Amino acid sequence: MSWLDYIVNIAAPHSKYDALHWFRYLRKDINRNISEEQLNFLYNDKRLTAFQRVSLKAAFTENSPTRKYILGLNSKVIPNKLQLLREKYDNKL
Repeated sequence: MSWLDYIVNIAAPHSKYDALHWFRYLRKDINRNISEEQLNFLYNDKRLTAFQRVSLKAAFTENSPTRKYILGLNSKVIPNKLQLLREKYDNKL
């Protein structure tokens, strides 16, 4: 099964109503060298929702906020920063 078939037939239907799930599918392949032709094929494919098409294109665009967000998924949280945030907002509550 090719990558295009996988995205259209498996990833898109399984994550049709769940953006975070869709982003996790994209995270697996975001560093692949996707040709402009493949990206245009997916962007014009009617089996993907409008959100999936737009976010797919943004995910494979360098320095886009969507790409940065997807790459940041599952990154480890630094405990010191988390503790500082808790202290900062606990005092205000």
